[in-house]
Amino acid sequence: MPADKVSSVKLNQATIKAEVTMSETPIELQPQSIDIIESKELLQKGTQGSIQSLIEYAAPGILYSRSGGVNGQISFRGQNSDDERSIVTIDGVKYSGRNTLEFNMLDPYAFEAIEIMRGPASSLYGSNAMTGVVNFRSRKSTYNIGGETFKATARIRALEYGSVNNLFSGRAEVLGGGNGWDMLIGFSGKSAEDYTTPIKENGSRKAKNSSFNYIGVDFNIGYTNQNATRYYLQGRYARVESHRAGGLGVAPGSSYGIYFKEDPLVEYYLRAGLKKHNLSFADSMEAYLYYRHWDTDIWNNRLLAGGGSMHNKVYNNNYFGGRLIFNTLAGKHNLTYGAEVESTISPTQVRVENLVANSVIKNNRPSHTTDIAIFAKDDFKATQSWNLSASARGDYVITTISKTRSDIEINNQNNALFQEATRLFDENSMINQGALTGALGSVYFFNDYISNVINISHNFKAPAAWRRMAGSPSGGSENSLPNPLLKPEYSQTAEFGFRIQSDNHFISLIGFYTRYTDMIAMTTYQDPSFNRIQTYNNIGKAYITGAELEGRHSFLNDMLYISYMGAYNYGQNTTDNKPIPYLAPFYGRVSMQLNFNAWYFNLTQRAYGAKTRIDSEQERETTAYTMTDIMLGLKLGAFAKGMQDMELIIGANNLFDVVGRNPATVQNISNNIALTNPLVEPGRNIFVKYVWNY
Repeated sequence: MPADKVSSVKLNQATIKAEVTMSETPIELQPQSIDIIESKELLQKGTQGSIQSLIEYAAPGILYSRSGGVNGQISFRGQNSDDERSIVTIDGVKYSGRNTLEFNMLDPYAFEAIEIMRGPASSLYGSNAMTGVVNFRSRKSTYNIGGETFKATARIRALEYGSVNNLFSGRAEVLGGGNGWDMLIGFSGKSAEDYTTPIKENGSRKAKNSSFNYIGVDFNIGYTNQNATRYYLQGRYARVESHRAGGLGVAPGSSYGIYFKEDPLVEYYLRAGLKKHNLSFADSMEAYLYYRHWDTDIWNNRLLAGGGSMHNKVYNNNYFGGRLIFNTLAGKHNLTYGAEVESTISPTQVRVENLVANSVIKNNRPSHTTDIAIFAKDDFKATQSWNLSASARGDYVITTISKTRSDIEINNQNNALFQEATRLFDENSMINQGALTGALGSVYFFNDYISNVINISHNFKAPAAWRRMAGSPSGGSENSLPNPLLKPEYSQTAEFGFRIQSDNHFISLIGFYTRYTDMIAMTTYQDPSFNRIQTYNNIGKAYITGAELEGRHSFLNDMLYISYMGAYNYGQNTTDNKPIPYLAPFYGRVSMQLNFNAWYFNLTQRAYGAKTRIDSEQERETTAYTMTDIMLGLKLGAFAKGMQDMELIIGANNLFDVVGRNPATVQNISNNIALTNPLVEPGRNIFVKYVWNY
């Protein structure tokens, strides 16, 4: 569903429909909080190569939990995306398979927009959509659309250099259209060295082992017939070499001689579908099938830390799926309904090679999971001032775990803990679970400018097969014990707030409360055979509450533009009566931009609050800090007609080279504080860009 404009409002809030909502209802009338990073911002912002920085910039309640130059996750309303309580989609399709590493694969220049739904959405997307959804909307050619004959051209979308990590990045596209066809083929690449930090360690300011290399090819080809039915084929290939300096799974990191990398991380993706309008029983229908394949080589070198050197071969992870979805306007009801299925097939055991001992073991058991779902949503205009929204979804999840035992089970068959886990796996090789989720929302307008927003929802998370086997595809290095009897996790969320909006102003203040039951978490205990062992358990109950503020204001006929946002979070593990770890208490941003005919200037101040309320068994306190970003853009079309929509941008991130340790970044408290424990944010970055926003 494209972000179509339906009227003229300067701040693009009342005018936009978001694909992530699965509805034709504009986001002004949706009870969910939705932020959209449009093409212009994707091109302009300096990110040192990481898309997570853009997402952090765009929406309150989201932080970048860094592991390297491009490596890392996002913390969404206090929950790390590695914990699978938020989901990423591309054009509405779940980006399944690498929750620890998924953002490494995504190039900001390859997308038309990023849509961020803050808050739960299991009633639309099923399992894991408990804190939010990030949808990446692919680019589609508009070149020569409507032409009688097919024509094609090639263009450079973006070129970028960044000083903090010697980043070189760019994207080129081949565009075509005419005679019913539209075609876009994109080529992306970026390469960066270890980034520089504001502090010096052992004579160097580098965050060692934070470099990355990326190449990607994507295409979106469609044909629209005379009946306005578009048949399309989309595909992606991406290959990344990404290094982890610290953070999740690696802390205390390279400062302590731990060198961890994915080399390579490879994705193949293909999607075929059609979208048809004006059916006898619906306004539109979309049907598609897709296939995604992952292969990952993970290298875990701990020789300098007194450990071993391992090579994990995580191969042949396959995802098949499809969706059938209908939209129709029936009187005051805007209806969406459909069905979808996704199968996860991992027939190949993870091969772990010990490069020192020259030995091999096979981790995990082969597994197969299928999720079958039906869903429906109704956006109802109850009165001229009151919009209601209701959605429901039913999921049936079948998980099959092979009886082919892993080498870890075989090698520890005399250990009572593993004997019991093996017995439970053999007796529960097929696990059937179902969930019914739903949401009710309201948007009530007191007048043309002020509205009240209410949303309540019931959501769930089905434990993935790899989580039952306690062996992450991301390559964790701790001794782990399987738990085949993990139960689904559930949450209930209530949201309440107000929005104020006019042609030139928008303010939103939303408060939320989320209660978790049967929360799934990694627990650690001592065992005589292993000293320290980890397993996933349903630990009990927890809650997170918070408030999110955002605003945008335009003055002097758009010459002055001010935007801001801030979020506060508070969380408690009520079962163990302790704080939820790595929950950032406060993050905020204020931006001011001056716009002129030939140029613009942007000043942004980012603020990260001190984290003093902690789980002392997992984290340390962090100090507050602020960072300053500036950007000067030249509109080249003002100097030459042939350069319309082209810009030359010069800017700086962290202008004053401030030392920052993001409160959401994971550390190892068994080791002293160091440059990579917790990992320090990049220092001053001077960037130069050429972009073409066609």
